[in-house]
Amino acid sequence: DDVANYEYGCVAFAASTGRVAAVSGANKGVGFFIALHLATSGLFSSVLLGCRDSTRGQQAVSDILARGKGKIAPTTEIKYLPLTVGDEASHEQFRQAVEDQYGKLDCLVNNAGFAFKGADPTPFAQQCKPTVDINFRGTVDLTETLLPLLRKGTDARIVNVASMSGHLSQIRSAELRSEITSRALTMNRLRELVDEFEADVMAGRHSEKGWGNSNYGLSKLALIAATKIMAREEAANGIKVNCCCPGYCDTDMTSHKGPRAPEEGALNAVLPATMENCPSGEFFSNMKVAEW
Repeated sequence: DDVANYEYGCVAFAASTGRVAAVSGANKGVGFFIALHLATSGLFSSVLLGCRDSTRGQQAVSDILARGKGKIAPTTEIKYLPLTVGDEASHEQFRQAVEDQYGKLDCLVNNAGFAFKGADPTPFAQQCKPTVDINFRGTVDLTETLLPLLRKGTDARIVNVASMSGHLSQIRSAELRSEITSRALTMNRLRELVDEFEADVMAGRHSEKGWGNSNYGLSKLALIAATKIMAREEAANGIKVNCCCPGYCDTDMTSHKGPRAPEEGALNAVLPATMENCPSGEFFSNMKVAEW
């Protein structure tokens, strides 16, 4: 049982002094259980839940404290902070709050994401911008806003919750695949490529240009590519940057169609957030490093 083994493994960790973790979209689903696992890991003295809705955020704090009773150290703080991923003013307010209260950040789990439901009547072209704005552009902007605090962290980690939907094989063009996987790819160029995808979708020419046929898939593929860029760029600062797929989980996002329990799926993010001798620039799936 992966969950039991994982929790047993956490006992080996010494209680941390002053390490701070933040999880976006932490009020429900996979994000809630990521925050719960981090709170019970003994590795953090503060776990911050970044959520859009204050009522749900505060409720999640209460629920984590209740579920973690006896497993969360009495000195561990669980706290809600307002955060709307994709809103740059909110990103800056979140950074300011973390800086004022803690002066640094040791772990960031970018879990907040967005997907249109399969039955949503919004036309495909109109689904593109909102999807990439949150899953790629917003997530990258939030991370870049918080990087100065992460560079002050101890054994700092960034984990981007991506998806198997972000698989490389969705891109039909070998030329595009080659550019996206190049070690020379920069964040600015990746942003340009995502802009090109959006423009091609709006013009109805994305298939002929060699892109895939999923806005959500492309947004997660771009997040995986961004993970690898950040891993290369932040290696000198000692920050380990990885991404993961939690699997097809029983959550609101999947309309509760997924067979995997969200507390199990969450472990795919918790592993690179907490493991010793952590790699960087990798994609974790089913509790191990997987192929993109």
